[in-house]
Amino acid sequence: MNFEPRSELWAMTASQLRHLVRTKAASRREIVQAHLDRAAARNAAVNAIVEQRAEKALAEADAADRDSGDRSGLPLDGIPVSIKDTFDVTGMRHTEGIRSMAERVSPADAVAVARLRAAGAIVIGKCNQPDFQMRWNTVSDLYGPTRNPRDLSRSVGGSSGGDAAAVATGMAPLGLGADYGGSIRLPAAWCGIYGLRPTPGTIPSVAALPPLDAPPTIDVMASIGPLARSVEDLWTALQVMAGSDPRDPTCCDRPLTERRASRRPRVARMCRETGAHVDPEVEAQLDGTVRILADAGYEVVEAGIPEAERAPEVWAELVHTELLRSALPVWGELMGESGRHHIEQMAALFDLGADVGGFVAAFIERRAIARLTGEWMEEHPLVVAPVAGMTAPPLDYDYLLDRDSTLQLFDRMRSVVWVNALGLPSVALPNGIQIVGRRFREAEIIDAAACVELGLGPVRPAMP
Repeated sequence: MNFEPRSELWAMTASQLRHLVRTKAASRREIVQAHLDRAAARNAAVNAIVEQRAEKALAEADAADRDSGDRSGLPLDGIPVSIKDTFDVTGMRHTEGIRSMAERVSPADAVAVARLRAAGAIVIGKCNQPDFQMRWNTVSDLYGPTRNPRDLSRSVGGSSGGDAAAVATGMAPLGLGADYGGSIRLPAAWCGIYGLRPTPGTIPSVAALPPLDAPPTIDVMASIGPLARSVEDLWTALQVMAGSDPRDPTCCDRPLTERRASRRPRVARMCRETGAHVDPEVEAQLDGTVRILADAGYEVVEAGIPEAERAPEVWAELVHTELLRSALPVWGELMGESGRHHIEQMAALFDLGADVGGFVAAFIERRAIARLTGEWMEEHPLVVAPVAGMTAPPLDYDYLLDRDSTLQLFDRMRSVVWVNALGLPSVALPNGIQIVGRRFREAEIIDAAACVELGLGPVRPAMP
């Protein structure tokens, strides 16, 4: 295994750092300190980490170094992680990016955070997100915008943009995000790293602060997952966090399937079938990705999921009707102007009205498309498609858009949200492409992503 020089511990992946810990080539304190130093040098430029945990992280690293004999089997021993603001971390603020919630402090860890820490990970900070996570851009009314470390004039995407920027910059080798409408995959793609959206119900969603329960679209479309600079790190983090918890009634206890199956599943190349507007440079990356997979022995065909154009529209109708009728009346006034305007403009395009019959009909249609797609994916187990129709846009690309511009934005995001609508797992690649798989078959998409990773080469941290 090849490593960066010792002065660049922050540039290593979690698996590389874990090897150093196991062989006693680096202490946990050295590793944590290197990432804290990296944050001190680079965070001001990108505004990724909004609350640091330096003293406690170093104290935990020191304690782990003293007790190293009891930690030999921990898969994330001494690995620094960043945590999206929306997840509870004991003693840290949980603000949702909202000014009036700026002093709210979590009394305990969310289950996903607790599982990372039980596996040996050390939380170094909380990361920025848009107001209530509801935006494809990370602009918080409380903390301001997060900038893309690959180009500071560009957006990191949203809503897990703070963690994507932190991982891309080398402030942490692992980040924790959530994906309800592309919120892991879009920031990963635009920041040039990897992001995994598992099947909903794989990692339990159990918070320490209210609201403890979610509306129906969250249950079937949202997913918690990791961001990293290597595919292997995504798999390790998934193994650590997966598994049921009695406090999440949607979560299932099922073993992750084995990786590296003897037979390569068929791959469907899917580009504009959803009605998505896709720029030529994104399509060129799609073609490069399928060539890598074909060279690795995958059979690649041109195909699209059933009802491909309706799937993203059904997502938009269900999510935005629910937001407009249920969520905005409760917390809309707490949001900043641009965040609220974004949601109201999108909701105006897709609102099904106050009659519950239309909402129920859309849910039934969603299930029908998911059923048809499930059958179709028995013949096409993997779908390779763009994450978004464009590369990282300017930082203010979604600021106070009018109706027509909002619709144009949605058309560029059609490739993102059909995955959420159907409750499928997906890996975002650093070249802006995603590999989508069958429900509960994360191993298949991880294997395919690992093949692409060999072709793309290692991800290098950004130098903002």
